[in-house]
Amino acid sequence: MSRWYRFMYRVGFKPWEQDAATVGPQLGGFLSVEEAEREPPYGSALDLGCGTGRWSVELAERGWQVEGVDVVPKAIEGARQRAQEAGVHATFFEGDVTALRSAGVGSGFSFVLDVECFNHLSDAQRAAVGREVNAVTSPDATMLLLVWARARRGPLPPGATRDDLTTAFSGWQVVDEHAYEGELPRFLKNIAPRWYRLARH
Repeated sequence: MSRWYRFMYRVGFKPWEQDAATVGPQLGGFLSVEEAEREPPYGSALDLGCGTGRWSVELAERGWQVEGVDVVPKAIEGARQRAQEAGVHATFFEGDVTALRSAGVGSGFSFVLDVECFNHLSDAQRAAVGREVNAVTSPDATMLLLVWARARRGPLPPGATRDDLTTAFSGWQVVDEHAYEGELPRFLKNIAPRWYRLARH
């Protein structure tokens, strides 16, 4: 899968970045929920599969201390450039989300964001992500994920269920969930994306 993303970035075709106008307002609402329970500065946030950093920058602009990680070098270059152009501080690491500590990310994160990264992982990779996230987050951390419904879709990501999340992230529980509210292209009507908020317990 990483080879596919490397190729897509190399040719400049990034369809997953075309939903920003819809994802942004929804994400902003969920972040407001997170921030209502904290005092600014809100703490450290980790953006899994950050791509070119659009949501990392959003977090930084809102007052979070942000680190992002992505396996594609060109994506990380774009993320650093985006943060520089936005005038915010965010740190980006080239590395695999299944090996966060090897990638050099910090620890003690109080918030984790995953916008459609978990979708693309195998069950074994998801278990590895769960172990790594547990290793780098604080005991009271929360996490927000946008995932597709699980189905067979050929070359498209397999998606995930609520149970997939709680299986991968041992010691976490789903505390809130919402359907994605955006209009989807016809060929993606069956992906039924949902937002899940998890908390460690």
